[in-house]
Amino acid sequence: MGPVAGYRDGVRQLFNIRFVAAVAALAGLALLINAVVGDDDSIEAIIEPEVVDRKIDLIEPVFATTSSENFRVSGRGTTLGFIDLILTGNRVMRIAPGTPGEVQCEDLERINNCAVFADLLGDAVVWFAILPQAPRATVELPPIIDLEDGYALFENGWQIAYPPVIERECGSEDIPTFSDFLRRFGPNSTSVVDLEVQQVTLVRCGDEVEPVPTTSLPVPEVFDAPDQAPVSTP
Repeated sequence: MGPVAGYRDGVRQLFNIRFVAAVAALAGLALLINAVVGDDDSIEAIIEPEVVDRKIDLIEPVFATTSSENFRVSGRGTTLGFIDLILTGNRVMRIAPGTPGEVQCEDLERINNCAVFADLLGDAVVWFAILPQAPRATVELPPIIDLEDGYALFENGWQIAYPPVIERECGSEDIPTFSDFLRRFGPNSTSVVDLEVQQVTLVRCGDEVEPVPTTSLPVPEVFDAPDQAPVSTP
């Protein structure tokens, strides 16, 4: 019985050592991750966000705002605290805590300085973006990448309605079609949203895209084999 008991005690001791070592390793890994990334916001910051299609239901100037003291958008892309947006007609849009969105307008307290773009479900805000206003009650956005079913599509997944004709502000350039505009000027252009009609009404050309040079593979030269004298057989 002695040798068997000693063997069992040794196994138990080895198991305990391995168990403690595993727990210590996991704890050390957790401390290392926390030291590197700091907090949840930092963890989210190092993960590239997934592009989500957003069909914009509402686009309006923001006359004024009131918010809770702790209002901000976290690194997870959702709101902490709440904010009330005062829109035209003295209507109030409340964005509740935990709503996905973004705020790019720096001075929210300034009168008529920002505009809101929102994806709605009934009266509830599913997603929002607060952007700075440009002159003449407009908002400037990045380039349009395509047009589909009455909506201008953007690289970030936004889908915004447009009128039958989108004006093209490109100086003296002759641009017969919007497809031609996208091909020649699209990547460096600016899209302008009219807050009154809630549509993309104008695109402004930037630098023209340089055409990609086409390279053709050299055609191999074909040489005729020299005539060979007939081989005589003895």
